[in-house]
Amino acid sequence: MRTEFIFILIFFYYNISQSQNVYSLKSSDDNSPIKYAYIYANNKILTSSDSLGIFKISDKYLNSTIKIEALGYKTIDSVSLKKTSNIVMEVKPVTLNEVILIQKKESEKFKLGKAKSGDIGIVCTLQNNTISQVSKLFKKPTQNILFLNKVKFKTLCSDKNRILSVFIYTVGKNGKPDRIINNEDIICNLKKGHNVLELDLSHLNITFPEKGVFIALNYIFLDQNKCYPNKNNNWYYYEPSIDAISIDNYTDSWYNINGLWKKSQTYSISMQLNVTN
Repeated sequence: MRTEFIFILIFFYYNISQSQNVYSLKSSDDNSPIKYAYIYANNKILTSSDSLGIFKISDKYLNSTIKIEALGYKTIDSVSLKKTSNIVMEVKPVTLNEVILIQKKESEKFKLGKAKSGDIGIVCTLQNNTISQVSKLFKKPTQNILFLNKVKFKTLCSDKNRILSVFIYTVGKNGKPDRIINNEDIICNLKKGHNVLELDLSHLNITFPEKGVFIALNYIFLDQNKCYPNKNNNWYYYEPSIDAISIDNYTDSWYNINGLWKKSQTYSISMQLNVTN
């Protein structure tokens, strides 16, 4: 009797300690859900909102400093999760660059980089320092006006229904990814297995910046992206695995750890960017 009673107490305590609080993230503009936003606690990424703008936080983070970032919205640097379960984000004003009118002839095309199989794969785990994004730098091949056309990269997924998103950055004064220049979500639905993904960017009408451009791949921290190797339920990582080539020194790839960009000294992302005039 006593042994059974202790077991029940332990089981009950475990479930309480793992309880999750559910929050809804919406736009101030039209009350629409904000999907795939990053949720930070004490400057470390915890999770992402899902396709309905819903995210969950355990009790132990209720007193933490919560920060929320989402494409197209003003970053919330501090929000109290105790006061409300509905969080509203303000739309970030869009700053348009000078409009350039030219006659498209598509007589000039460039293929930058290669989307070949890598000798290593980049994945993410929340148990260690959290890499939320990896990006590759492409330099402008000519002084002529060019437009981003397509991007290719290779991923490995152990299951279906994996997703990631893509950001396109300008190059800052210090050479790091700086300003996001795609004003709409680019969401990739990935297939099971080892596949090349090709994205059409032509409809975005993004001109190739003079200082170059970063194409960034963003991990989305949702249950559907978790992989449990060797059926170990105590440890997991987030897919996809992104193909990369081993290097000895920095060449062109960066990674983002909890909001800070750093050069990769060990890999170059296998990625191809097609541009045209």
